[in-house]
Amino acid sequence: MASIRDIARDAEVSPGTVSRVLNNDPTLSVSKDTRERIHRVANELQYQKSARKNKSIQIITYASRAKEMSDPYYREIRLAIEAEVKRLNLSLKRTIRIDGNDKNLDLYKVDKAGAIIVVGNFSTEALNTLREYNENIVVINNPNTPKSIDAVYSDLHYSMTNLLDEIKSLGMTQIAYIGGSHMIRDLAGTPFSNHTDVRYKAYREWCSEHQINEITMINGWKKENGEEAVKTLLNAHRLPEVFIAGNDMIAIGILQQIQYEKIAIPKDVKLISFNDLEVIQYAVPSISSVHIPVDEFGRTAVRMAEERINKTRHVAIHVVVEAQLKERNTFKTKRQS
Repeated sequence: MASIRDIARDAEVSPGTVSRVLNNDPTLSVSKDTRERIHRVANELQYQKSARKNKSIQIITYASRAKEMSDPYYREIRLAIEAEVKRLNLSLKRTIRIDGNDKNLDLYKVDKAGAIIVVGNFSTEALNTLREYNENIVVINNPNTPKSIDAVYSDLHYSMTNLLDEIKSLGMTQIAYIGGSHMIRDLAGTPFSNHTDVRYKAYREWCSEHQINEITMINGWKKENGEEAVKTLLNAHRLPEVFIAGNDMIAIGILQQIQYEKIAIPKDVKLISFNDLEVIQYAVPSISSVHIPVDEFGRTAVRMAEERINKTRHVAIHVVVEAQLKERNTFKTKRQS
């Protein structure tokens, strides 16, 4: 491909003059003949101007501001994205929240971004529509993302199965799972189908395989749901040996209610959560948790988006980030005792 210097050499002018002529610099004083000669040489050499890269990142999330306050998980993902955007010297457009409050998503904004990063459980149809407006799309935390679209997530089915195997190896089989379900949303933010959480699905399959009775409450992801689960199981005289909470907020509710009931933890009952956000690391006692690496989600998604912007990668990839158990005071294996 011809360069500015090639044109300058053949047109017998400086590279700076070529650049300013081809960019229509109104402050440049140069003769008409020189302008015509530069354009003629550029055409002869089949020169093509490099398009300026659009390095803006647009976050699209189904989490409202209120949800980010009640469940820090989505806020932490957004902050991780913002930090990596800043580190890579990209620009960040205003976050689009598809939370059902605004039924008219302006897809023109999506089209104008260099790349979009989608957070949450959107339908396959919604993701494909977004891709039609901006092919530089990365989805976070949705393992059901079509294989033609970039995605980053953790394999929570494997993490749950592995955790249950670990608990059983310690001789405990009375294991309760407390969690919620996920709503699949369209581009208006309207929930239209109830999606079984992968942790619950893995728990049920594992219990069936090992012929172990399920102890479950699937009522929601809030602290109050954890508190209510403890009350209900105590009233039914079904207190388990181990509580597994689907997220940290549920775990905090379980812990607080167990302490209110004067039940010793971890002596009488053990507790493990998922997510491992900072909020549970300083609980007393500190809560063991399967660490879902939201910081890595954010970093990886932005790097994948940058690859798309720079056109250094043209095939879709799915990145599966390991989720590890962080053992603290509410549950420890014999190896850690």
